[in-house]
Amino acid sequence: MKAITVIQPWASLLAEGAKLYETRSWKTNYRGEILIHAGKKDPLFGIVAMGDEAWIDACIALGIYGTVNRFEYLPTGAIIGKARLVNCIEITPGFSERMRRDFPTEYSFGDFTPGRYAWAMKDAEAFDEPIWLSGKQGLWNYDGPL
Repeated sequence: MKAITVIQPWASLLAEGAKLYETRSWKTNYRGEILIHAGKKDPLFGIVAMGDEAWIDACIALGIYGTVNRFEYLPTGAIIGKARLVNCIEITPGFSERMRRDFPTEYSFGDFTPGRYAWAMKDAEAFDEPIWLSGKQGLWNYDGPL
């Protein structure tokens, strides 16, 4: 099955269905089920990149707002869920502006700079138990048990 490595907390947001677009600098023609792998990078890297308001929105979306040790809810180095990749949209100035205006939380969870690509995800499912393994860059294949 195809997989993609995503830095935390974006990986958990995708797996929980709280983030509907994964933004990338490259497009894909692949459509279908895709595993969501949380990269090994420290979640603090992603949290700092998000900004305070987006981090608060992420904590609320993940149900971890107000918990003492939020990092323990953000596993790294593991496949944590799956979704269905249904489209890959080139981000135009109009698309970016519509996302910013109509979906501000989703906009804060991605990089909707024109010229990038928004990978549309549906039917997200977080796994009860992570599958611990190293990820890879780009789309990659996972052949192990789920």
